[in-house]
Amino acid sequence: MNGSPAPRPPAKAYVALVAMTIAFGGTFVATKVALRGFEPLLIAFVRFAIAGAILWLAWRWRGEREAVTRGELRRLALLGFVSLTVYFTFENLGIAHTSASDAAILIATVPVFVLIVNAATVREETSSRQWLGVALSFAGVVALALLGGRGVGGATPAGDLLVLGASLAGAVYTVMARRLLVTRSALFVTAFQNLFGALFMAPLAALEAATVGVRTPTAAAVTAVLYLALLGSVVAYLLLNYGLRFVSAGRAAAFTNVIPVIAVGAAFVVLGERFTAGQALAAVVVLAGVFLANRTAPAPAG
Repeated sequence: MNGSPAPRPPAKAYVALVAMTIAFGGTFVATKVALRGFEPLLIAFVRFAIAGAILWLAWRWRGEREAVTRGELRRLALLGFVSLTVYFTFENLGIAHTSASDAAILIATVPVFVLIVNAATVREETSSRQWLGVALSFAGVVALALLGGRGVGGATPAGDLLVLGASLAGAVYTVMARRLLVTRSALFVTAFQNLFGALFMAPLAALEAATVGVRTPTAAAVTAVLYLALLGSVVAYLLLNYGLRFVSAGRAAAFTNVIPVIAVGAAFVVLGERFTAGQALAAVVVLAGVFLANRTAPAPAG
């Protein structure tokens, strides 16, 4: 029937998105630990290669395999390039030059970028309240970047800006994946996403190795990379892609608001990171802006 309301997403879609935020929340600390024994781009390549191999084997061993068209392969290649190669080049290089806490707060701006990308590409109507949230969020980002060098954890403005570039890539991915996942399984998309991510990251990691060399990793760094591959790439992305099959891009992106809380807590416990009063205030401004940007106005009565 035309004009009927859209079906309500199943509860398990929201459960998946909540679990995704927990898995992702630990990746900022894991990346910081992994950087003690690996270079940033090598971490990303190893992570995608392990995750891609596991997911591809799982997809191949399924009783009912999905046929892949050339057009879908092109879209999946673009998805893997944006969501993994571009995103984690910015994020890993950024985390190498900032604190895990700063990085987690800045990644929370993904919903703000989703709003901007949607407004620019699919012409979604955006309220003045949402644009106020965009402005407020970016004001907090600027303050956090300027205050970055004063806290514990090696935060710098350059590192914060690199992480912000990852947020933009994450927003583009969220919008792109939503369009593909309405017809494809989460396992299918996540497997090819990681394989293409590893493929595109390989030359960058090789160039990095030729330029700065390869260190002998510590046991803690190896454990952190395995966490990133198994929980951060396999489990978290399967959960995210499953949720995106039923929940709109904007609503799914809003779940990233939980990630900074988990990440800051983990950074406090594992890394001993502390926020200064100024950084804490800037973080509150960022998250308040994200909240406003994702809050839609109530429908008029009647």
